Amino acid sequence: MTSKLRLLSSTAAALLLLTQAARASDLPSKVAVPIAPTFAALPAVDGINGKVEAAGGWSDQQRFGILRRNNLLGEVRGALSVPLGQSFGLQVDGMLGSHNGGTVSSGGAHLFWRDPSRALVGVYGSASHNSRFGGRTYFRVGPEVSLYLDRFTISGIAGYEWTNSAAAFGAITFGDRGRFFDMVDISYYPTDNIKFSVGHRYVGGRHAAALGAEALLSNQGGVAVAAFVDGRLGERDYKAVMGGIRVYFGQKEKTLIRRHREDDPTIWLEDEKFSAGNNAKKGVTAGPAPACPPGFTLTVCGCRDLT
Repeated sequence: MTSKLRLLSSTAAALLLLTQAARASDLPSKVAVPIAPTFAALPAVDGINGKVEAAGGWSDQQRFGILRRNNLLGEVRGALSVPLGQSFGLQVDGMLGSHNGGTVSSGGAHLFWRDPSRALVGVYGSASHNSRFGGRTYFRVGPEVSLYLDRFTISGIAGYEWTNSAAAFGAITFGDRGRFFDMVDISYYPTDNIKFSVGHRYVGGRHAAALGAEALLSNQGGVAVAAFVDGRLGERDYKAVMGGIRVYFGQKEKTLIRRHREDDPTIWLEDEKFSAGNNAKKGVTAGPAPACPPGFTLTVCGCRDLT
C-alpha cells in the first residue's frame, strides 16, 4: 500500500511538473530581444509628399548706411518630394514673397541619399529674383547634410553664391560678387510634435543668428497642420520675425519628427529675400557720378532737391 501511495505521489508530482512546463512554454520569453530602430528599413522618401506654408512678419535692415525699420514681409512657400528608389529622393521648392515694396520669387532643388534612422547627404541648388535694386537674380549651390541624433537634428547647406551680372541703381553700381554662404540649424524635439531650433546664416556677405519653433496642431491621416515662428538677429541692425501656418501632405499619419525625417527636407528659401540688400551693401563699387544742377544734392536715387 505504501509503495502504491509513493507511486501515485510521484506520478502526481511528475504530472504537476509537466503541466507547469507546458504552461511556461506558452508564456512570452523573458530573454531580451533587440528592438529595431524606429526608422529602420524605411525609404529615403516615404512616397510622394509635400507641404505648403504661408507666413507674415516684419524686419529692420540697413542699406547704404540707412536703417529701414518695420519692413513688412509676406510670403508663401511650397515643396514636393518624390522617392527615387529605396535610398534616394528629390525635392523641388518654390517661394513667392514681398519685402519692403519688392517682389521675391525663388526656386530650389534637393537631390539626396537618406537613411531616416541616421542621416541625409545630398546636393542643393537655388535661384532667386528680387525686383528691387534694378532686378537682381541670385544663385546658390552646395552640399546638404542632416544628422539624426535621437531627439536632435543637425542640418544645413553650404557652398557658393553669386549674382547674374552687374547692375546700376541710381548713382550706385552693384558688382557681380560671389562668395561663400551657409545656413545651419540645430533642432531639438522635446516631444514628437514640437521642435525648437537655433542656427546660423551667412548670406549676401552678412552673418545672422536664426531662431525657430514649430508645433503640430492637427494630424488627420496624411494631412497635418503646424504653426511656426522664425526669427533673425544679425549684423548692421538686421532683425526679422515671421510666423505662419504649415500644412503637410503625406502618405499616412505621422508625428512632426517623423515627417521631418521621412518625408520632405527643409525649405531653405526663407532667407532669399534678404540677399538683395546684403549684396547691395557689400557689392557696391564706384560708378560714374552724374552732375547735379545747382541746388540739388546727389543721393543713391539720383539728384534730389533737398532744400
